[in-house]
Amino acid sequence: MSKLLTRLLIIPAMMFAIFGSNIAAAQTATVSGTITILEDGTLLGGANVVALDASGAIKGGSASDNDGKYSFTVAAGTYTLRARFVGFQDCEKEITVAASAKLTVDCALSQSGLELNTVVVAASRRQEKVLDAPAAISVLSGEEVQAHVAPSAVEVLRTSPGVDMQQTGVDRRELVLRGFNNAFSGATYVLTDYRQAAVPSLAVNIYSVMGTQSADIDRIEVVRGPGSALYGAGVDAGVVHFITKDPFAHPGTTISVMGGEQSMFGVDFRHAGVFGPSKNIGYKLTGSIAQADDWALDPNDPADAQQISADGVRDTEYKKINGNLALEYRFSDTGTLSANAGYSTLKSTVLSGVGTVQADGYGYKYGQLRLQLDKFFAQVYLNKNAGGDSFVYGAFPVVDESTQLVGQAQYDITTAEGKQNIIIGADFEFIRPDTKGTIQTDEGIDEFGGYVQSTTKINEKLDFTAALRGDYNSVVETFQVSPRAAIVFKPNNTSSFRVTFNRAFSSPGTNSNFLNIIAGSIPGTGINIRGRGAAQGYTWERDASYAAFAGTDLVASSLNPAALGAPQPIGLPLNSTYAAVYAGLAAIPDANLAAVLNGSGIPVTAAQAGILKALLSPAGGTNVQGFSTGILAKLNTSAGTIDPLAVRDLQDVSPLKQSITNTFEVGYKGVLNEKLLFTADVYYTQRNNFIGPLLTETPFVIVPNLAADLQAALGAGITGNAQLAGTLAAFGVSPAAAAGLIVQLAGSGLPTASTPVAIVQPLENNQGLGAVPEIMLTYRNFGKVNFYGADLAFQYLADESFSLFGNLSLVSDDYFDDEEVGSPGTGLEVALNSPRLKGTAGAKYMFANGLSVNAAGRYTDGFPVLSGPYVGDVPNYMLFDLGAGYDLQKFAPGLRVDVGVSNITDNFHREFVGAPQMGRMAIARITYDM
Repeated sequence: MSKLLTRLLIIPAMMFAIFGSNIAAAQTATVSGTITILEDGTLLGGANVVALDASGAIKGGSASDNDGKYSFTVAAGTYTLRARFVGFQDCEKEITVAASAKLTVDCALSQSGLELNTVVVAASRRQEKVLDAPAAISVLSGEEVQAHVAPSAVEVLRTSPGVDMQQTGVDRRELVLRGFNNAFSGATYVLTDYRQAAVPSLAVNIYSVMGTQSADIDRIEVVRGPGSALYGAGVDAGVVHFITKDPFAHPGTTISVMGGEQSMFGVDFRHAGVFGPSKNIGYKLTGSIAQADDWALDPNDPADAQQISADGVRDTEYKKINGNLALEYRFSDTGTLSANAGYSTLKSTVLSGVGTVQADGYGYKYGQLRLQLDKFFAQVYLNKNAGGDSFVYGAFPVVDESTQLVGQAQYDITTAEGKQNIIIGADFEFIRPDTKGTIQTDEGIDEFGGYVQSTTKINEKLDFTAALRGDYNSVVETFQVSPRAAIVFKPNNTSSFRVTFNRAFSSPGTNSNFLNIIAGSIPGTGINIRGRGAAQGYTWERDASYAAFAGTDLVASSLNPAALGAPQPIGLPLNSTYAAVYAGLAAIPDANLAAVLNGSGIPVTAAQAGILKALLSPAGGTNVQGFSTGILAKLNTSAGTIDPLAVRDLQDVSPLKQSITNTFEVGYKGVLNEKLLFTADVYYTQRNNFIGPLLTETPFVIVPNLAADLQAALGAGITGNAQLAGTLAAFGVSPAAAAGLIVQLAGSGLPTASTPVAIVQPLENNQGLGAVPEIMLTYRNFGKVNFYGADLAFQYLADESFSLFGNLSLVSDDYFDDEEVGSPGTGLEVALNSPRLKGTAGAKYMFANGLSVNAAGRYTDGFPVLSGPYVGDVPNYMLFDLGAGYDLQKFAPGLRVDVGVSNITDNFHREFVGAPQMGRMAIARITYDM
């Protein structure tokens, strides 16, 4: 009976398994199609195609293969089909599928249009629309980059909101986001195809050698604000990501030739294609050469003349060569293995924190291996320098063979039908300076980090993002935590509001920690100017016994050739000063001295002059006592002056700490009437332990009241010498008058009010007795810097032909004194090195015959500069740019001519202290796209 019952139960179960599965299959439908690029019809592999229900949950989907084909099954119903690929606008279509139906839906993705819908990766290290991103982000398409005629693609960022760009040469730009620029700046975290593109060790962004040819740029993503929660140390200002074209999506050959003013000539080349039995291997070759005559310093301009006195005549030849190779193997619909390598060499004048550098054959090379397997991403890359014959003007050669090795891995998890996304990642960075001691002490830095980010779709209108990252630095030996939180509210499909908090940190780099280079010298003195890192800090030499008479216990090193480097108080003792004066007086023959006295109304013979001279000596009873108190003064390297300081004491340079940046931000992005894109971001930032630029720390000692103090003390000494006072009285001369005459006779033998007599040195940089003291430049942590600002931008598409754009950025302050940096009474100061206010407005128009024109105006407010040896002010300037392009498709398919004129009014202006004045730059370019 039991066996029979078992069989009776098994039979219906088997029937249900067979027929039930058929019933389930009958309730599903198949959706398939082809994904292409709208602009040229190219098949697009790797696109993500999903079916979303009314709540936004993912109900089915797949990736397109190398032929752009996709296919997946989904339950019968109504959905939104969304095709997505990074750098393109989403394609969305409403579909309804019946049970067992087969529906074909093709999608063409566009790279043009309002940036709000563009899919990006830089803000969250995952694919998302600009509208959904929990950060202030701008996207420049490849078309915008190619329409801008310039030696390097970075120039197109000049008109982006929140971007501070100071041009210092034909192809040299210092770029930061929201201020705190510098000569030799590396503050912005710049990526090229997910690889950090700054030169290793020095961590400076030299865009000329990054290999970002305009013809190969797919898009540029600019993220404003801190990003350490995902990217790690040093991402406290923002990210600029240059993403190049995929060889599968953009095959073909492009050659462009440019030429223009300043003898500019350049050639860019790109060739890409696919091969293999399944056409699943892509390759790409890119290269460029360029040369020009840079602007020269003008000896008739006072600021330039001062720079010429420091550097001599600069070499104005500019030349660069770059080549890159990329291979991409698509081993599945969701798996790609990529290998990239490149090499660049540069000849150019470059401003740096230790002085002007002449890059001559400066080489930069890289290798990168990258794996993308569905939701898993991993990469490892190596960047390496080659100093060539580079040198610092007025100083020594620059040897630099430094390397940077980075490894990263990340996994992207999506659950709850697409409503919950979690990113987990880890990375390491090994920096190995190799300057042979010419720049640094060549100590390495290791950094390890891990991060997790969660994005939760609370409902159709509200997203919440939270992230946390931890990093360890081998030099600072500190574990740093960086949190991030953001709420994005989308009242509709065309606008979003955002509230964010980001905490970021910056570790001191190899320069900040280990710099050790003689950057120049003070002409005619033998005094060197040395740049030093501050990993261990510096302590000013002190002697408590000096405080009673000098007003400070600081110890100075003498510049007196007879006692070079000897310790002395801040000031000069009057007895030794008078001894030196009397030695000069004693050397004057009696007859000559008599003639001088007779000329001053004192009728004496040569014999009488000899008697007076003998009585004026310490041995003759004239004792001069006292101390002339000195003051501290610093060398203004840009103006060539010695400027008194308002402080009597100095603050020791503490070992460098990691700087912390906390930023609160509120933002809006929206599209009105499908034509007007408007973005507004308002932020408040507090930077603690901010690492400032390389600044002059070593002060001189000057004694401004020496002559008056000596005269008074000498008068008292003469009064105390009864025989001398009586002898002078017989000639009708008072002790005070006699003292004044003697000090006058000393003349140039006495230090003037601005003549340095000594240098205050830290113990760690004091070379000791007999050595010429040095001026030391180094880095400091500042207590805190608080500021706020706003970035506003709009883009108006009147129709397919005409568009307007504009942006305005402002910051609350551009200079922070010792009270504002939290160190009152120390004289410490820091500058934004960028304007408080800047703005751009322009228009573009495309005619039906293929002609396009664009015009823009740029205003930059004046600002102070405190950056290493470059100290001064940049006046405000207004520049106008004009561009035109003509598509010659009907004459020769693929042929285009573009002309760009920057600063069309030829307004000679300076954008950074130490840089030459620059005028108009007109460049024409012919591009042939096969």
